[in-house]
Amino acid sequence: MGHHINHSGQFQSDKHPDLPPNKIILSFKDPAAQKALQVFAQETEDRELGDDIADVLENIK
Repeated sequence: MGHHINHSGQFQSDKHPDLPPNKIILSFKDPAAQKALQVFAQETEDRELGDDIADVLENIK
């Protein structure tokens, strides 16, 4: 197992150990995260959330 996998087989953040398992923080400032956020914005069923994420991404480019 990698060092981000806990004893239960769940993801555990090493940068944010206070987060519950299988949770991750993405920064709008991180170019790799921007790609993931863009996909999430397009795929989420919560259109308002998706539109808001897309708007922020558009304004930081």
